[in-house]
Formats: sequence, C-alpha cells, structure tokens
Amino acid sequence: MAKAAEMMSRGYAWIVADALTSLLDSVDSETIEAMQGVIGVKGYIPRSNELHNFQGRWRKRFHKDNPEMDRTELNVFGLWAYDSITALALAIERSGMTSPRFERPANGGNLTDLEAIGISSNGPSLVPLLRNFISKGLSGDFSIVDGQLLPSAFQIVNVIGKGENTVGFWTKACGISGKLKQEDHNSTNKDPLGAIVWPGQTAIVPKGWEMPTSGKKLRLGVPVKSGFTEFVKIERDAEPTGFCIDVFKEVMQLLPYAVEYEFRAFKTPDGQSAGEYNDLVYQIFLEEFDAVVGDIAILANRSRFVDFSFPYTESGVSAVVPIKDNERKNAWIFMKPLTTDLWLTIGAFFFFTGFVVWVLEHRVNKEFRGPRLQQVGMIFWFLFLNTCFCSK
Repeated sequence: MAKAAEMMSRGYAWIVADALTSLLDSVDSETIEAMQGVIGVKGYIPRSNELHNFQGRWRKRFHKDNPEMDRTELNVFGLWAYDSITALALAIERSGMTSPRFERPANGGNLTDLEAIGISSNGPSLVPLLRNFISKGLSGDFSIVDGQLLPSAFQIVNVIGKGENTVGFWTKACGISGKLKQEDHNSTNKDPLGAIVWPGQTAIVPKGWEMPTSGKKLRLGVPVKSGFTEFVKIERDAEPTGFCIDVFKEVMQLLPYAVEYEFRAFKTPDGQSAGEYNDLVYQIFLEEFDAVVGDIAILANRSRFVDFSFPYTESGVSAVVPIKDNERKNAWIFMKPLTTDLWLTIGAFFFFTGFVVWVLEHRVNKEFRGPRLQQVGMIFWFLFLNTCFCSK
C-alpha cells in the first residue's frame, strides 16, 4: 500500500517494530522488494552450536511433516516458544512435582480440547518460579521478569536486497552501538553504526515527511495598516516584512519538514485594509485563510474561533529614562525634591523669623546683645536650634 502511494521513494523513512521485523525471514520476495530501505528492530539471537544443530533437526522434521512448503526458516518467536517450554519443564523439576494432577470441570459437556484438560492443582507452586525465571536457551539469555519476557539485546536491521543488513545493536547497559557490548566500559566511545540505505536507494538521511511541491500551500493572512510598520509592513508587489514575519520564517525553518506557504494581504481591491483585526481573525473560521501572521493580541472573543500560538512579545506601554549615577553621589542631592524658588522662600522665612525674635529679645535678653556680628550669629544659631531640637 505504501509503495502504491509512492511513499517508499526518496524523502521518506519507515521504522517497524519487532513484531514485524522478526517475521522478515518468513515473508516472500515480493514483500521484501516492497520494503526496501525500511529500518526494523528485533530481538537479537546469538549464534551457537546448539542453535545450529536445533535448526537442522527442525528443518528436517518440518519438511517431513509439510513437504509442500519450501521455506522452513525458524524465527525468534519459534525460539522463544521452545525456550518457554524448556522453562516450564525446569520449573516443574524445581517444584518437585512428580505426577501432575488436573481438576476436571464440573460441567463436562460441550467443552473444547483445552477446557477438557482441566486445571492443574500444581499451578500455584509453578507460577512464582515462572514469573521470575533466568536461563540460557536457544535464543540466548532467556529472562522473564514479573511475567514479562525481556530480551537481553535488540538488533537494528535495514531491509536491503533480498534480506536484511545489520546496522547496530541496543542493550540496556550500552544503548545503541555498532557492535554488541554487554557492558559499557567507555560510554564516550561508541562504535559507529553500519551504513543505511533509505527508501529510494539513497544514503541521504530523509527528513521523515515532505510535502510535495505540487501540494496545497498554506494561505497566510497578513494585516494591512499604516502604523507600527516595524511589526508588519506590506508594500505593493512585495513580500511582507517586519518583526512578526521574521519570527514566522525562523519557526518554519526550524521544522524538520518542508511546508509551502504564501502570504495574502487582507485588503480591498484599492489596496486599503479590508477590516479590523477581529475581521482578519474571523477569516480563518470562514476558511479564507489557514493562518494569520501579525501583531495580533490574544483576546477571549478571538479565541472562540481560532487557536493562538504562544506569545512571543509583550503588549503595553513602556518608558525609557536615563539614569545618571553621578547625581547620586552629589552632596546637594537632598535639595532635588524641592524647587529653587521654594528653597529661597524657606530661607527668607527663616531669616524673617530670626529677625522678629531678635527684635523682641535683644532689649531684655543679654545674649542677644553685643557686637553686630555676634547678634547676627545668635539669630542663625537660634533658628538652627529651633529647627533641629524643636521636639525637645
């Protein structure tokens, strides 16, 4: 189906799981030809003499029982089934069971073959042994943890030619590596993976999804306005420019796939704006545009019709003022809160108050008498004492 839809050509990538990859040995040549360039993962089966001898005996037995079938390859599921039976036999030996007993069902009529066997009374003693079981089998390290089969390693293969080519391996200890390692002695030194031939018989890594050049382009609405052209600016017979347009283009370049788009100005035939921002946003709901690019605020009424991207700028009014650090070190900075005229008025009232006190006191108070310079000093000294120690 994928090949018929021309999705097995250059620019596409396909990754299949172990359920399908493990069956590649059993599929016909036509299917292999249609899967050229596919990457797959399956449980790794190490080669051994026991496995080689078992496969030889199995082929002879299978060909004897099924002479009409030519392909007699044994996949990983067959090996796991064999190791599972072996694990069950070992569990029976460890439990000390000599004669298995089965409880017959009460209703013996209309039963299938499995139901007619009955329920083993030794099951409760076998379950704990099988839920956590580790042994060496034909498939390698056969490990069952909490009732789940855990392969010790996975093999990464690339379908090429008439079969598959090994690209690398994955283990829990080492991760992905070009060679199989049971322990990660040097995590910074990874063996390189094997060469991969991608769909279309190319070694160039595809993006994974591409839109054909003849496909439908995204229709992007752009507001037409006279103010704040730093965000969006549209000139006649030219592509829109501005901060919002630049942000959109940068986002599109970061996508791992190609998307064709075109800008469409929201304007009347005479070049004027076709409406307000609410009207522009509503065009997406009317399917006139696929998206809108511009300095559009996120409002509740607009969110009823469209979905907004995350905000990339803040709206509002800001003020830029200069900071003069040298004024903070000025000894006369305490005079900044009041104007010069107000300071002069305060000084005049201080002098007037001192003069009135001197007129009233110099006749009866000896401290306000003496030379003129002493009397002037007494006036200012009296004002200073009243200003600083008036609370006392």
